[in-house]
Amino acid sequence: MLLARSQPAQGKSFSPSPAATATASRQLLQLGEAPAAETLKSMQRQPSLVAQGIAMPDATPNNLRVDESFRWARDDYSKTRRSVDIWAFALTLRARTFLLDQAWSYPGGKTDERLRKRRRKLAAWARDSMLALGPTFIKLGQLFSTRSDLFPAEVVEELSQLQDRVPAFPGAKAEAIVTRELGMPPSRAFRSFSRDPFAAASLGQVHRAVTHGGDEVVVKVQRPGLKALFDIDLANLRQLAKVIDKGDEARDLTGIVDEASAILYQEIDYISEGKNADRFRRNFVKEPWIRVPLVHWASTTSCIITLEYMPGTKITDLAALEASGVSGAQVARRATDSYLMQVLQHGFLHSDPHPGNIAVDSVGNLIFYDFGMMSEIRLNTKERLSDLAYGVYRKDAAAVISALQDLGILVATGDTMSLQRAIGWFLNNISKQAERKETLAAIGEDLFSVAVDQPFRFPAAFTFVLRAFTTLEGLGKALDPDFQFVTVAQPYAQQILDSRAAAVQASAVEWVRDRAVSTGTAAVAMPERIAHIDAAMGGLQDGTFQPRVRVMQSERFSRRAGILQVATINSVISIGMLQFGTQLALGGQSVPSGLAFTVSTVFGLLVGRAFWRVRKLDKFEKDLKGGAASGL
Repeated sequence: MLLARSQPAQGKSFSPSPAATATASRQLLQLGEAPAAETLKSMQRQPSLVAQGIAMPDATPNNLRVDESFRWARDDYSKTRRSVDIWAFALTLRARTFLLDQAWSYPGGKTDERLRKRRRKLAAWARDSMLALGPTFIKLGQLFSTRSDLFPAEVVEELSQLQDRVPAFPGAKAEAIVTRELGMPPSRAFRSFSRDPFAAASLGQVHRAVTHGGDEVVVKVQRPGLKALFDIDLANLRQLAKVIDKGDEARDLTGIVDEASAILYQEIDYISEGKNADRFRRNFVKEPWIRVPLVHWASTTSCIITLEYMPGTKITDLAALEASGVSGAQVARRATDSYLMQVLQHGFLHSDPHPGNIAVDSVGNLIFYDFGMMSEIRLNTKERLSDLAYGVYRKDAAAVISALQDLGILVATGDTMSLQRAIGWFLNNISKQAERKETLAAIGEDLFSVAVDQPFRFPAAFTFVLRAFTTLEGLGKALDPDFQFVTVAQPYAQQILDSRAAAVQASAVEWVRDRAVSTGTAAVAMPERIAHIDAAMGGLQDGTFQPRVRVMQSERFSRRAGILQVATINSVISIGMLQFGTQLALGGQSVPSGLAFTVSTVFGLLVGRAFWRVRKLDKFEKDLKGGAASGL
């Protein structure tokens, strides 16, 4: 199984050859993605050799870095010190991120080149900090490294290095874990077992082995102490998410952290991973172009999993794919087909499709690795996703809004007309990027209304579906410059259309009957409706009925004033705590003064965030005016 390399190895050697190569959450006007070339570049920075979805460095097993030098790997690492390290990282990251957009913080003035340079430096610092914080944050960084739709290319490139910089733990510890789990040392459990790991990941590492029956396998061994570390880390992350959610309820970061927590705990249960692999294989039993390594259950427990050795070419190694006669376009289409089937047919989704978890065999079949992170899509959600696909395919804005509301992505508000017009424009102009500026003038007020109201809220469960498809989009464009997700998805949309047509035909008689009844009811109620219209007209004449008119300029002013009011309160608190902390420090009370300074810093950052929001609001209004001017 689990060895994807540029050229498949032969025989049973334990020393692999070197690798060949190494928001919906944004506002509607901020949608974008990294170019295919940047996506491919970031992916190719990761090694071509992969095991059980684990990126392998271009080094021999003995050169893998050992994690005992990190504080989180020590037995005497306290819960309090761990919490301090996490919050220090979070606050420092927030402060440095805030400074990125502040022109005054750039000596000599802010330029695009200086911004990119500082952003890369910050991303490198975040990468090293996540590595120092250990498995939980390494995993988060790896997840972020696949989101080229949300993060700049510099961030994606730096975080992608986490795939090949994860430290190993000593082979003696791995042998002790295998002995504890199987009740016998590896030398008895297997015909042969390599003590030295040949790949390491955030949650475990891989050892080559041969069973007594002669089967080549890989044994993934879980890092010691993961459960205790997760308990501390995820509790702190949830508190951080709550603080952020108070400033922006639409984010639902708390729900996302809860969902991620559930998945991370599942990932460290290798029994669950084995069952997921078996279920995934059964789902694709009729698709010979999908392969999944077999689980050796006799030597699998909750902390170790033994799987079939299944070599293949890493999915982003275009040179090796072309050398074996496999088309990149074919691989991109098959990868997309497989995920559309998972979402729309199976309801069981592989939620971690980074390049280390998908390989290609010599005839172009896909090999899936690592089934620890899976998402269950309920029947009702599948139906709503089908409704959404149906609405997009038919360019029906009302149907799209209805499906988004049913999915919980769109929060129902009293006024959906501006949103409907904006979505209708995007559906009709999705492939006409050149016309974006001209059309902006016509829908500018609607876009402002949509952006200010922020009706979109992504439920936690849907976040992982979105992540899988955005990763897949970047992967497809890296493999095939002409890749179009909509084109590949068209047959599935047609299936939805056909099923809808059959349902409509089957219920045609009932619809006609219901329509006749409703028409008769409307005819009976017509006099009463006419009376209501007459009363409304009378109210307009005598002034008792006053329609509410929405003035966009007043809304902008009101929103800006509200933000500045909150900023004023936060600044008063920040200054007050700063003075209080200074008095305590002068009195020799270091701990209370430190807490006061921390509170002052937090509220100071909130003030900075408020001014950033005002600046963003001003920029948005300026863009609308500029778009309108260009359209005249």
